[in-house]
Amino acid sequence: MTSKACCTIPAVVSSTDDYVLKGEYTTLDGMRTYVTGAAAASKTGVLAIHDVFGLDYWQTLQGADIVASTGRVVVMPDFFRGAVFEPSIIPADTEEKMQKMVAFLDGPANFENNTEAVKALVPLLKERFPGVEKWALLGYCWGGKVATLLSLEGSLFAASAQVHPARLDPEEAKKLTIPHLCIATNGEDADTVQKFKEAVEANEGIAEKSEVVRWEGTFHGFMAARVDLKEKEHLEYYEKGYKKVVQFLKATLV
Repeated sequence: MTSKACCTIPAVVSSTDDYVLKGEYTTLDGMRTYVTGAAAASKTGVLAIHDVFGLDYWQTLQGADIVASTGRVVVMPDFFRGAVFEPSIIPADTEEKMQKMVAFLDGPANFENNTEAVKALVPLLKERFPGVEKWALLGYCWGGKVATLLSLEGSLFAASAQVHPARLDPEEAKKLTIPHLCIATNGEDADTVQKFKEAVEANEGIAEKSEVVRWEGTFHGFMAARVDLKEKEHLEYYEKGYKKVVQFLKATLV
């Protein structure tokens, strides 16, 4: 029986000075990995895929703790294996910045390579967390694209979610094979999001348990590295976003 705690989240801490991480770091397939939640007792797990800014942002890690607090283990590896995307590259408004961004996306953040890296990770997850019966994906921005690519035919996961998505492709929505949540913002093209939404709703295999929303009142990155939780509006949307993710996981990891 599911308790009320499974669809609620703890109070969000707005300052890095006050926040204490609930999980710990370990190594998984050579990657420094943040693990949070009751690993030994959890029957459901979430593989979280960070955004292009990487693993070590407390706002993202607090989000992992929030998801884990509702009864599941959350695992977030450093898929860039120590490589760092310089925040100053964004916005890529000079030729030098654009070259750096392209080099990073072709290198450590290559979508195809990281999709294969996740597939290779699945047997290790099952070995490390033998009590987990179902795994879901949670991808942030860049990680959302990776999560989408892992949700097509032959998916090894039970459900997937992406927040403030990157490179959203309505054609991929037609090919999704597992329940999918997409939380878009005013930073994503409204027409593209609408087409993605329509494709998901027309995908009979997943439509019933899937949802696509576009929140005009918030910005790209509001659930991860870019959010300033000292700003009241940022905090409200951060909480709203994680509540929706938790509700989605509750409905699909059953």
